[in-house]
Amino acid sequence: MREMLAATRTRRMAKRLSPCASGACACEHWRGGMTHMNEPTLKVGIVGAGVVTSGSHLPVLVNMPGIHIEWVCDRSLATARAVAHSYKIGQVYTHISECPDVDVVLVATPVGSRKEVVPEVLARGWHAFCEKPFAASLADHDAYLDAAARAGVQIGVGQVRRYSKPTLTARRLLRRGFLGPVLRVAAAEGVHQRGTGRGSGWHMTDPSAGGGALMETGSHLVDQVFYILGATDVSLRECIQRKHMGLELATALVADLYAADGTTVDCSIEVSMVEDLCNGVFVEFPNFVLRAGLHFGETLTLITREGETLCELGMDDDGADTPVQGFFLEWRDFFEQCRTGEPSTVDAASVRNTTALIEACYRRVQGSDRVLSR
Repeated sequence: MREMLAATRTRRMAKRLSPCASGACACEHWRGGMTHMNEPTLKVGIVGAGVVTSGSHLPVLVNMPGIHIEWVCDRSLATARAVAHSYKIGQVYTHISECPDVDVVLVATPVGSRKEVVPEVLARGWHAFCEKPFAASLADHDAYLDAAARAGVQIGVGQVRRYSKPTLTARRLLRRGFLGPVLRVAAAEGVHQRGTGRGSGWHMTDPSAGGGALMETGSHLVDQVFYILGATDVSLRECIQRKHMGLELATALVADLYAADGTTVDCSIEVSMVEDLCNGVFVEFPNFVLRAGLHFGETLTLITREGETLCELGMDDDGADTPVQGFFLEWRDFFEQCRTGEPSTVDAASVRNTTALIEACYRRVQGSDRVLSR
């Protein structure tokens, strides 16, 4: 009941904030807009009825023109029914094999369960949009891409931070090159949490489901760094993790990033659930540092190498100020990818380096003294 009430409140709030809440798309001030008003309605199915689905994706999807949510599928029938009821979705199922055909599916199950979900979705001939993290290993990542290609469908991943104004503007500044050569990049995301806030069934307590600070939170941060720098490849140098009762609470890594211009950039990334960090993506140039905020509504700032703020930079208007706008933009781009077959900002192939680095970290620390337990 609490979940259903929370989903209802979120839906009402998102409907007020949604760029398409009026029923006609009001997003032409973002790049491209949705201009396919005469296209046939796209039928969408939902696999995985968790918090991200009910609180982030569905509030946007139910307000997008030309989109109809056909069904919700979750191994918990009660959860599927609660979410479907909140969003007035007519059909619920507990297994994909029961679901009628649709055009596009949101895959929002834990990453460790994707092997049983993604191949079946693709085999049904449905386009698949997967929540982050996309895959638990590079082998799985490539297998999903190959399966999508064989089925002739598109596959994307929800890296919503790519649409935030700080991230988008920083990427464009670096691509123009007038800030000078990049010397190094450091990124951090950490907060001192008193607890997970989840029950014992939380998938982060189950290694088979993926989980952990780097896989769950870090996948956003790693991708944000790669996207800003336009990294073409990555090589891990060092990694250390902190665990408690088998749960990974913090990870720090050093890697070499290979940029599009052929240069190699020293990169350090740290993510933590147990200590406050100086959060942001910090790109160091010869005379100053560019700091990009991690989240929607944050700033893009030039600071001295000693940490003194010089100025805040204006940001591109076509980026998103809020998560609602960000989710709208990634879905808009993926639907366009499904219609045209052309890769979009959230094409799954574009996050391959993120999967590679995260997998390399877990492999490096497995069975080594680079894990600190307490």
